[in-house]
Amino acid sequence: MHQFIKSVLTIFSITLILWAQDDFYPSEPYYGGGVGFSEMFLFMDVGKLEGFELLGTVTDTAGNTTGLGFNTAGFRSPFVVYGGEGFSQITGRWRLGGYAGLGNSSISDRKEITLFLDQNSDGLLDIDETTQTYDGDVPDRQASFTLLISGVIVEYTIPILRGLELNAGALMGLGSVTAKITQSSGGGGWNDQFTDMYSIGPDGYYAVGDLDTSGVIDTDDFVLVGFETSVAGSSMKTLKGSFFNMQPYVGVKLQFLDRMGLKMTVGYNLGSVQQGKWILNDLERISDSQATSFNGLAVRAMIYFGL
Repeated sequence: MHQFIKSVLTIFSITLILWAQDDFYPSEPYYGGGVGFSEMFLFMDVGKLEGFELLGTVTDTAGNTTGLGFNTAGFRSPFVVYGGEGFSQITGRWRLGGYAGLGNSSISDRKEITLFLDQNSDGLLDIDETTQTYDGDVPDRQASFTLLISGVIVEYTIPILRGLELNAGALMGLGSVTAKITQSSGGGGWNDQFTDMYSIGPDGYYAVGDLDTSGVIDTDDFVLVGFETSVAGSSMKTLKGSFFNMQPYVGVKLQFLDRMGLKMTVGYNLGSVQQGKWILNDLERISDSQATSFNGLAVRAMIYFGL
């Protein structure tokens, strides 16, 4: 479990034990509010979301494979959304608040390439076809997934002890998701980023070919060779979708200092980008795009300042 959750649960347990003999919550109306930092943990697998299986490898009934071949296990799980939250007691035991958070996870690789001689031109590797490992520059690839959730919080509180209460409510609002797939060639690896783009050595020497076979370095050699660079080709696709998001939950709020406390909720997130609503590169809808749901268990932990 995430270290932040462990810390919150430890503090909550210790404080609850110390306050177990405290007075029951007073019967008079209570008013207050608070703001603070909140982490949301969504238990969903990005690589298994509808339509996103193709980030990995998909095998059809005929045994043919498609997809980008990423190791999607590299996406963060659970998916973490970092945000802020505020709440205020409005009347009686009803509380109104708001939440906004943003989460991101990405994976990248430099895929090893094996060449094969496609003798029957079917685009598939057959057992008797010759293979050879490619030892040149391979493409750099990255896939990132960003999720934004914001909305209004409405909840009903049930006082238990002084400073301790249970609550039930829902987070309702809008969600937005952005997926980026970047592929580039000629970029090289890490060490290649620290070499001179004109192939000039660290001591200032630069090799010039004797193109006119004169035996000396002259203008012709310099002009013919010049300082040339290789231009890397690249491609980036951005997929965006928006949806209505709802997260019913139950939770507990513990005021362990006069102006500081903990709040935890456990709920179920409900949200879906509808079929045909995904937008490519902020320009056009993808009419045959699948519906993608972001449903799953959601745990929210908040350290707040207030009452």
